[in-house]
Amino acid sequence: MYAILLYMNELYDKSEINLEAAEKLHQAGLYDSVCHPSYYSCLQLMSHKLIRKGVSLSTQGTISSSTYHGSSHKCLIYETCKFLSFEGVRDRQNYTNNIKQLKEKRENADYHEKRISHDQSKECIRLAKEIRSKINSI
Repeated sequence: MYAILLYMNELYDKSEINLEAAEKLHQAGLYDSVCHPSYYSCLQLMSHKLIRKGVSLSTQGTISSSTYHGSSHKCLIYETCKFLSFEGVRDRQNYTNNIKQLKEKRENADYHEKRISHDQSKECIRLAKEIRSKINSI
């Protein structure tokens, strides 16, 4: 049991560190590198919260394989949604749209020949903070 609690704390800590890294990268003008830690700070927090709700990493992997065709990101996003409270359909849509936008920016930064501007970098951090705020309500 202690090992599970320790790992949960490590995921939470990694999530915090990634958000801090994103902010420092932005301040240093390394805009292309901001999207990746912003996005992963959210995924790590989602995984941490699922563990706290009794969904182990092993179970997360099983659910990912069986329900989400192996997409661990979709698994984390949609399984976390099951524990969130939304103030109507629009609130839920805003949350999922924010994640979609952040993921798209991360994919553009990581895999495409597109540069990330100062404003886009700043937007990644804003989106991550908004998403994380919602996740932290669990």
